Amino acid sequence: MLTMRKAVVATMGLVLLSLLLAGCGGLFQPPVREAVPLTPGAPGLLFTPDPRLLGESIIEGQYIPGRLVVGYRDTREGRASFAKIYNLVGKGIFAEAKLDDVVLVCILLKDELSVEEALGMALMLAMGRLPDQEPLQDILFVEPDYDIPAPEPIPEPENAPMRVEPKIGYSPNPYDEDLRPFQWGLDAVNAEAAWGLGYTGNGIIVAVMDTGVDGTHPDLQGQLVNGVEVRNMSTLLATANSDIHNHGTHCAGIIAAKNDGKGVVGLAYNAKIMPVRIFDPIFIGAVNYANGVLWAVANGAKVLSNSWGGGAYSQAIKAAVDYALAQNVVVVVSAGNDYIGMWRRPASIPGAIGVAASNAHNRKADFSTPGDWVSVSAPGVRVLSSVRTDTTRPVIGGPLYYDYYDGTSMACPHVSALAAMILEKHSTATPYQVKKLLEQTALDIEASGFDPGTGHGLIQANRALTAPLPSDNGGALRIHVVTASSIYVWGQWWPVSYMDITLRRGGKTIAVGQTDIEGWYYLGFPTGDYPPGYGVGYFPILEPGTYEVIVGGDDCNLFNYRTANRVTARTTATVTAGQVTTIDVQVNTTLEVILTWSGGRADTDVDLAVYEPDVGWTFARAPGRWGSWTPDGSGQEGTETYTLYAPGTGPAGGHGDDAFYPLAVVFNSGTPPTTLTVTVRQNTVVEYYTFTLTTHGWYYPPWPGWWDNYPGPYVF
Repeated sequence: MLTMRKAVVATMGLVLLSLLLAGCGGLFQPPVREAVPLTPGAPGLLFTPDPRLLGESIIEGQYIPGRLVVGYRDTREGRASFAKIYNLVGKGIFAEAKLDDVVLVCILLKDELSVEEALGMALMLAMGRLPDQEPLQDILFVEPDYDIPAPEPIPEPENAPMRVEPKIGYSPNPYDEDLRPFQWGLDAVNAEAAWGLGYTGNGIIVAVMDTGVDGTHPDLQGQLVNGVEVRNMSTLLATANSDIHNHGTHCAGIIAAKNDGKGVVGLAYNAKIMPVRIFDPIFIGAVNYANGVLWAVANGAKVLSNSWGGGAYSQAIKAAVDYALAQNVVVVVSAGNDYIGMWRRPASIPGAIGVAASNAHNRKADFSTPGDWVSVSAPGVRVLSSVRTDTTRPVIGGPLYYDYYDGTSMACPHVSALAAMILEKHSTATPYQVKKLLEQTALDIEASGFDPGTGHGLIQANRALTAPLPSDNGGALRIHVVTASSIYVWGQWWPVSYMDITLRRGGKTIAVGQTDIEGWYYLGFPTGDYPPGYGVGYFPILEPGTYEVIVGGDDCNLFNYRTANRVTARTTATVTAGQVTTIDVQVNTTLEVILTWSGGRADTDVDLAVYEPDVGWTFARAPGRWGSWTPDGSGQEGTETYTLYAPGTGPAGGHGDDAFYPLAVVFNSGTPPTTLTVTVRQNTVVEYYTFTLTTHGWYYPPWPGWWDNYPGPYVF
């Protein structure tokens, strides 16, 4: 249903035949052909990156054309840096949000620029890779404005036996009927027992981040407070029909429809609904979503109910969720209807409550997206709730008022309602405590213990409202991904950007994150304390305990273009309740270059040459200081090997950091060999470059299979 959208599925490290950034000489072997000799210092060592290809390499999902999202620190330097990016690619501002000291801006791009090209240009500018430009300060990230599919209600088929139609006995006005007997989900979560304890969500505002809500519906009249339409930040009146899609009204009824013996009843029927329209009908963008979060929190919402999501990792959306959690607001998100396991955002953001769907048999719904990040499950199949009053009944016409929908979209508001009831009882409970209480009191309905399909089990309202609140408030984890080499060479750690971070515990993946453009700032609250910047990856709400930390990413900071090989590192971190744990995770580049030849004669003299930073060209006969050499060879056949020193070893304490190591073959004299191969082994990935020598001289890349105009392996 979405128009004017473009899907670009190209993640960091994705190997494309047309993408020079992902050199794959080891995968697609070129034919042997003549290489062109050049003199030392020739233009063949220069490179001119293509911004469009650079931008494509980091886009990981559907995006909205004509927009780019920039995050920066609200400092003098940050504002000046943003102005430079805007002057380079922008023609207007679509939206802006300020989350503490983090400013998010959605830029409208110049007409001639694609998202890919503008993204590449902005990244190159930020990292000082454009001519006569220094790296920008306090730019946190640049990303596409990722598109989120509009939440689609899944109606029951026309012949469903429980569909709300007169043929099964309803009156001409469905609101006159008591439809509580058809709400099996309330029975599954023990709603009546919870109400008997006196908890109904009274005094708690739940923001339904959705398509709007029909405040004119008989079951929702008086149940709403004013909300906001985030595109223009205009007020949605509590008494108006602001729903453009039915989805938000259905979710709102599950939470807080009246308990008056007519129609349906919400689980937290005395809570108040705040409509925050983020679809109209298409997604309004990450920055406007952040504005919706800001407005909801500022106007008293204690729970954010999000029955939507996507697959792309958005720093801007994570910033908005982090902000809400830091303001002690519970964030509930549907897991998705993908059938198969995948990472869904914002459901998998640490601290959010990811909700799977269960059916009337207390089993996982077949469509519900499984994942180790799923927290709990709730009824999501054949869920009866309110729809817009202008929805027409099939067959006989007239207002429908109610309908059955399937989806994790329906499971999410059940959990949002129970969260409101918990906050009614425990007014100072934190998002972590609410989440843990839901998990600890859930009914195990699938495999024993936690399982990816249903999380910790089906929520139980009566149990959650009689069990004690968890005593601890969880802990936070900061992870700085840094180079192992920089401390030895430059005297300070060198942060690494766009590195993936995975946390595992008990054999399952708990959370994933990503470092940002600078490599040292996290989008979390409060800001960090790691000089000269801030944290790389921030996980604000974690259960105390020991986690396995796995980091991985391309073996450069993205902007130096040698991205064929990946680095990884593993360590552990122990999270303590009530504290922020900070750790460094070191990654290191390994490099070995081997020259082999055969079919020569006694007079054949061939050399491998490696250009070392601050040293110049080095050879087996004239080594430098960053790597070791095997003896110089000549003759009919031979081998010469250059091996980079590991951090802390070698005469200078390890290899140079953040540098290229250009390669060359020097045909000094004698008879050319019949075969010659340069083997580049970087971080266990091996590439082969085989070609024919003709005249004496220097042979630089581009060799057959090498990237055009790229100077050599990049090392940190």
